[in-house]
Amino acid sequence: MIPCFRPKKKDKKVVKETWLMINGRMLLEASIAFNDGRCSNPIRCFSVKELNSATDNFHPSQIFWDDGGYILYNGVLHDRPIILKNYGGQRARELSIREIIFASEFSSHKNVLKVLGYCLESEIPFAVFEPAKNGTLHDHIYDPHASNFRPLTWKTRLKIALGAANAIAYLHTAFPKPIIHRDIKPSNILLDEDYVPKLVDFTVSESIPEGHFYVEHALRRENIPASVLGFLAPEHFMKRLINEKVDIYSFGVVLLSLLTGKRPQNPFPSASPGNCSLVQIVKKYVDNQMFNETVVDPAVLEEEPWPGKEQQLQNFALLALQCACDLEDNRPEIIDVAKQLRQMYQSVISNC
Repeated sequence: MIPCFRPKKKDKKVVKETWLMINGRMLLEASIAFNDGRCSNPIRCFSVKELNSATDNFHPSQIFWDDGGYILYNGVLHDRPIILKNYGGQRARELSIREIIFASEFSSHKNVLKVLGYCLESEIPFAVFEPAKNGTLHDHIYDPHASNFRPLTWKTRLKIALGAANAIAYLHTAFPKPIIHRDIKPSNILLDEDYVPKLVDFTVSESIPEGHFYVEHALRRENIPASVLGFLAPEHFMKRLINEKVDIYSFGVVLLSLLTGKRPQNPFPSASPGNCSLVQIVKKYVDNQMFNETVVDPAVLEEEPWPGKEQQLQNFALLALQCACDLEDNRPEIIDVAKQLRQMYQSVISNC
């Protein structure tokens, strides 16, 4: 957050210039490292004054998402709607620099939230993004009381799933060093005015070094928020090396949430007491041929039928379970997942 103290005008200028130099150096070094010695394309630098004006001095009414690690503000900058990301925590500066580097590299993809610029004048840099009128996917499937909540049709859910898969495929295949997002979850998928999904939050993303198939991670179970645990692949807790398949697992859980409208942890407490995961419960019902009655979101079941509706819902569940398989080698590649989702989406469109 912006500090509350009011230093003298001269001191304030010195502070801004100091943070500008420190953060600018970190940003340049990180950019060169990520791009193998090349500087990435420059993006616009904004002032603290501009961001204060854009967000009404970071007024709480401008907040539309706060997950503890960062806060997203809606704002208007130079007559243009924007999202401003404010980072928190002990590693806030490091994570904000990482976010700016990764996000600026990926902004050309239509399913990645486009970064417009940043502010380096404060102790913790800010990132400025294009707007996302319909908020987070989290709000639309988990929180019916959210201001952005709108029941999603099955066609829209497939559209979101396909776009998110395309974004993940871009990270995994479009660069010499594959990028692992490492935090795929509904709150990191924003929706624009047409419900086009936009992947966000690259603060924990990692690139796999050339000539290697894995990258080392330092996650510890005790440091992971409970809301994130259900999206993490088992290998996060069993070994120190991970690859792109951790994103596939997380995406599989997102697909199950789109199908059921349920959270990943203890989603059906009345039907299955205890701390069962969404993956376990859906698998159980699919195996016992009790699929539609209990598992599928009632909003989807209540939609007008279309040819092959029940079969497509089952195929979607099976694809999600393949992605969320405990054994990483048995998970499909994201390219193949995207192809199957595209076929489902085109089938629904053709029957509308």
